[in-house]
Amino acid sequence: MALFILFGAMAVVARVVQIQVLEGEKWREAVRKQSEFIQRIEPVRGNILATDGSFLAISLPIYDVYWDLSCPGAHRDSLKKHARSIGEGLVRILESGNAAEYMNKLYAAQRIPARYYSLARGLRHQQVEAIKKLPILCLPPYKGGMIVESRSFREKPLGNLASRTIGRVSANEERLGLEAAYDTELKGKQGLRFMEKLSKNVVRPLYGENAMEPQDGLDIKSSIDPEIQEVLENELNRQLLASRADHGTALVMEVKTGYIRAIANLKRGVDGQYHESYNYAIGESIEPGSTMKLASMLALLEDGYVKPSDFIQTGNGNLVLAPNVTLHDSKTEGYGQISVAKAFEVSSNIGMAKMVLKHYKNQPEKFLEHYRRLGLDQATGIEIPGEGKPLVKRPGDEGWSMLTMPMMAIGYEIRQTPLQILTLYNGIANGGIRMKPQFVEAILERGKAIKTFPPVALGDRMCSDSTLSQLMEMMKGVVQNGTAINLKGHVIPIAGKTGTVKISGGKQGYTKTYQASFCGFFPADNPGYSCIVAVTNPSAEAYYGNVVAGPVFKKVADQVYSNSYKVNRFHYSKVQRPAAPALVYHGAVAKARMLKKYLPVALKAAPHKPCKDLKAMPDMQGWNSSDAVAALAERGISPRIIGQGKVRRQSPAPGMHYPENSLVVLELAP
Repeated sequence: MALFILFGAMAVVARVVQIQVLEGEKWREAVRKQSEFIQRIEPVRGNILATDGSFLAISLPIYDVYWDLSCPGAHRDSLKKHARSIGEGLVRILESGNAAEYMNKLYAAQRIPARYYSLARGLRHQQVEAIKKLPILCLPPYKGGMIVESRSFREKPLGNLASRTIGRVSANEERLGLEAAYDTELKGKQGLRFMEKLSKNVVRPLYGENAMEPQDGLDIKSSIDPEIQEVLENELNRQLLASRADHGTALVMEVKTGYIRAIANLKRGVDGQYHESYNYAIGESIEPGSTMKLASMLALLEDGYVKPSDFIQTGNGNLVLAPNVTLHDSKTEGYGQISVAKAFEVSSNIGMAKMVLKHYKNQPEKFLEHYRRLGLDQATGIEIPGEGKPLVKRPGDEGWSMLTMPMMAIGYEIRQTPLQILTLYNGIANGGIRMKPQFVEAILERGKAIKTFPPVALGDRMCSDSTLSQLMEMMKGVVQNGTAINLKGHVIPIAGKTGTVKISGGKQGYTKTYQASFCGFFPADNPGYSCIVAVTNPSAEAYYGNVVAGPVFKKVADQVYSNSYKVNRFHYSKVQRPAAPALVYHGAVAKARMLKKYLPVALKAAPHKPCKDLKAMPDMQGWNSSDAVAALAERGISPRIIGQGKVRRQSPAPGMHYPENSLVVLELAP
């Protein structure tokens, strides 16, 4: 029996020697292959900026802290000595739990000992730095065992401002807006890190350095102007509430460049309030109604068939086109005989249909050639996905009939999105040159533009100078004498066209649902911006474009005019210098400097008034925008970024006191 046990033990020892010595390297390599793997490191996603440099979407870092309790510094005696201090420190830093609870969890993890114990997740940079000062954890990583992993979350500092256009990119959600259009540039390149699998659900970094560092994404400078955007959304929301509409959309475009300065899309939710849920401005292609009379009038004038001073008989307000198909004018008794200009100003369906039928009934292709030249049969080709497809019928197409021409003349049997209509009107304002709508001005790397998107002209010139000037006068007449006379007497002169259209229900015909719109530009004599407002299914008594959509246009023009030196240059030149110096309060320095640039105003710093719960403003000078925003976010400060590059000036100044949830203005320069 003893010999049997002896030989058995010798066999075991021999096998151990064989495995450990002779075959040791082979088995160690097998274990490494099973326990070691490469983990991908996600880069920080690039930011989306407004045209003034403020952030529309930003990736802010958050941190997860783990503890390797098998490290030398975390042995039992050391942990027992410092557990209470660590527990109390975590309560203070994390503002949750209690010291005894943390101590018990640490003792339990140390008994294993846990090599990748989750200490805290979702921390801010300031919290991580505070944890690094706690006992044991303050030691170097190979002694103290503290492991920090960073990740980022996407935040929109300006809230829901233009949120649908900014968009999102998520594995579980639809890809939308600029986030989707420029995902390749924004997402950056992944890095690589060697990891070791310690147990079923526990892993840890194997080496101190990454195998390949991630490359952070590039920044996108959009064309959105936050001030115009805020005005547009607020006024549209106010009007939608007043008219109890289903949804509405509005856009503001810069005439000379085609840059979209503001875009709003609001739909009524179950709570009765309005929220962004779909980009109607880009995706909703429907019959536009009377705003399309501009294209019909352009064709008639350009071909020389009519002059604004010619007369047209509109009769008693009814025109029978076919059995069971009768056109009506908004004036019940009709307009009788009126001039061509007046027919446009009062938006006479009968006048426009008669003129188009008379001159193009036997040559529809000549009429449709103007639509092609105006680009109405093509999408604008914007970078944001989901643009609605326009529809312009031609002879032989499905649905073409004897009614198509007169109906197209007044904006039916044709489909356009609000953005496509605005592009047409902007072309008139821009001297006959259509500009491609653009939402992005540049791609930035560390604050410097590596790719720019200059203005792009679309197609040939729309019409002759003579036709252009006649159309401009007619559009001014719409406000002075026509359907938008309620906008007359405006501080800033505007020109445009109203639109009221019944929404098609498909094979069931036209429903009793209306869309009211107004499209135009301002100032009328020297256009700086074009704008369209469309409100769908207003359930209050009014549903005409001048009453429902016009007021939004008017208030937006008021605000843009009063705030923009480019648009309101003449007004600024007439303002007299005030006798007393202007007081400048902390946080308003940037705007004060802008004011002084155009007006010789004496500036005087207002005395600082201390208040309760104040803290010292950190010095951000020399920081890049991303780091500065992240650091300020740690302190509960909302930054307003002006310019590009690194921080050169800030207000309040470094060392000044600031209250909670305050705003700091950072001026950047290359």
